[in-house]
Amino acid sequence: MPYLRTYGISLLAAILLLTHSCQCKKEHVDPPQPPAQQQENYLVTAIRINGTPKDSLVYNNQLQLTERWDYNTSYRQWQNYTAFMYNADGYLKLARHYNENDNTLKSLSQKDSLGWAPGRLTVYTTYYRNLGDEISGYDTTRYLQDDARRFSLIGYTDTLPFFFGRMMSYEKYFYDQQDIRQYHIVNYVEPIGLPPTTEAYQYDMTYGSQPNPLYRYLSKNPLLLRMVTADLQNNIWKGYPFLASEHYVTSIRYETATSAAVTIPVTYFTPDTMHYPQEQRLASGTTISYRYRIVKQ
Repeated sequence: MPYLRTYGISLLAAILLLTHSCQCKKEHVDPPQPPAQQQENYLVTAIRINGTPKDSLVYNNQLQLTERWDYNTSYRQWQNYTAFMYNADGYLKLARHYNENDNTLKSLSQKDSLGWAPGRLTVYTTYYRNLGDEISGYDTTRYLQDDARRFSLIGYTDTLPFFFGRMMSYEKYFYDQQDIRQYHIVNYVEPIGLPPTTEAYQYDMTYGSQPNPLYRYLSKNPLLLRMVTADLQNNIWKGYPFLASEHYVTSIRYETATSAAVTIPVTYFTPDTMHYPQEQRLASGTTISYRYRIVKQ
């Protein structure tokens, strides 16, 4: 019957149009977005020098570095520590130092309040005794800084009188972008009636492109910078100034007042499962080891 044939043709055309419409819609549907990858933050929690513990670092839930513990090699334990507080801009505001007494009790021994000003950092120190219940004294230390709030001069470059002669003592930092290019130290003593003596060290450093996870914390905490870059005997002059740079060091040229310059290549060991080195190996025989806490955000 003609009308049935016409109806059938119309129905078939409608089905084809509907099918084509559905296919077009499917073809134009945006593919689902892949899940956002979580960012991994590597927080350095411990530093060792040739296997000996040196620094233990503690962070809060906001990823602020809140404590640095010092290892006592005699008792073979983490003993004294410093607690840090920060301004709203992330720069250090206050540091409280706690010492252990009789290997059992920790008490406040020193408090440092920091005053930041253009070109200058002032640290106001209060010393405590009797388990932190009494104040034993005060001190004020001033550091010269550059426009980026980084150390430029520590100490004094003039020869000044002191009770048994004259002396000069200073440290200078020089930068290439955010890396410490040169660290220069001089300690000159001129005793009355004796020949003068000079102790001097200079580090000239070159860097690669890999970022140093310590930098973001040390760059805004100058007291922590001084602690971490010191050696196992807390001697900053013979320490590791490159640890405060934005990138990992690749070569160190080192010289003293009494010895010729030597160039020390630096290599790294990074496990396949990690993004940052586990060991920093200086050709001079020093190995700096790192332990991390990985936080995903």
